[in-house]
Amino acid sequence: MIKLNGAAQREFCFGANAASALAYFGSLSSMIQHLPHIELLEEFSSSEVRVRYSSLELGAYTITVITDLVSEMDEDNLAITIRPLDGREAVKSEATLNSTIGYGYFASAAYLEDAGDKTLIDFRLKIAATLPRPRGLRMMPGRVVSRIASSISQGRVNEIIDGFMANAIEAYPQWLAEHKQPRL
Repeated sequence: MIKLNGAAQREFCFGANAASALAYFGSLSSMIQHLPHIELLEEFSSSEVRVRYSSLELGAYTITVITDLVSEMDEDNLAITIRPLDGREAVKSEATLNSTIGYGYFASAAYLEDAGDKTLIDFRLKIAATLPRPRGLRMMPGRVVSRIASSISQGRVNEIIDGFMANAIEAYPQWLAEHKQPRL
């Protein structure tokens, strides 16, 4: 088995007041589109989705993790949380010569702090999964595979969180124009 486990936290300044930031980040499907390596597969409702994490590792192995998520927005405390959604059928784990797929864990939280015309955001992300080892890696010692998987998964989580911040900031002016809200 391959154990993926990565977590990261970043703080960034978003160029809108807290109410506008909550409106922008409050849509789960909109948030997902800003996350590199993560794709929306199905939207069950405005706050419930199925997503796929996928990446090509070591130039040869495709790692895919499917998870169902639910988002909750707490307007009073300026917080948005995304956690696993219970009750959906998990994807069957399987491995081929150069790929593995399975069901995994994804959680994130964004804590917003109103700073006048800007919002300070504390963003946290965690991804974990236990997947069958691709057959092409079976000759490699388990400890070596675990070390490589740990390093790669932490690196990917860092890419996702850094990409999210950059993508969300870059896309905001377009979102603002489409939603015709004054930039406060």
